[in-house]
Amino acid sequence: MSVPLEPITPAEPLKPTVLPTAAPTRSPVLLLGVGILAVLLLITNTIGLVAFPDNAPVEQIYALGINLDLLAIAAVCGVGAFLSRRGYPLRGATPLSKFAVAMAGTTLVAWVVFGGVGSVVELIAPGRGRYMYAAGGLFYAGAPLALATIFGAHAYRRGGDRTNNLLSIIAIVVVGMLVLYAVGSSLAYGGGFTD
Repeated sequence: MSVPLEPITPAEPLKPTVLPTAAPTRSPVLLLGVGILAVLLLITNTIGLVAFPDNAPVEQIYALGINLDLLAIAAVCGVGAFLSRRGYPLRGATPLSKFAVAMAGTTLVAWVVFGGVGSVVELIAPGRGRYMYAAGGLFYAGAPLALATIFGAHAYRRGGDRTNNLLSIIAIVVVGMLVLYAVGSSLAYGGGFTD
């Protein structure tokens, strides 16, 4: 026994989704900027790394670990910038910004504990500074470093909550300053200006 088939009726034509104009969205510009900066820092850190002395395996491992973090940041923020071009509406605030600040704080504490402040003091004093202290905390806190930057960039909302955006920017800036210092120390160590 066969069941008679009903005739197929044409479907309504598809209409594009209209997104609300005032809805908060991710910032593809911020994500792309963070990704590009990570690539530039990766290249700069590698330039310092290839000039490291051959008898400095610990320092080389530290620099490679920071390169790995920068590569992860560049990849995730680059993909995020591509995907956020569409501007899908989001909530004005997200817990990711608070998590990003917590991870940035963790990175800062690790940098201080593993000698980061001491490396700055050595540069001011008549000493030569040590790359191992400048980068050690960032190597050991590599995951929080990357997560703070990635979540901070993804938590920022165009048209979103000001507190949320401020927390996101704080996380990105704190980690960014630490990484800039470590990459500068990499160049100085590769150039023979520090120990």
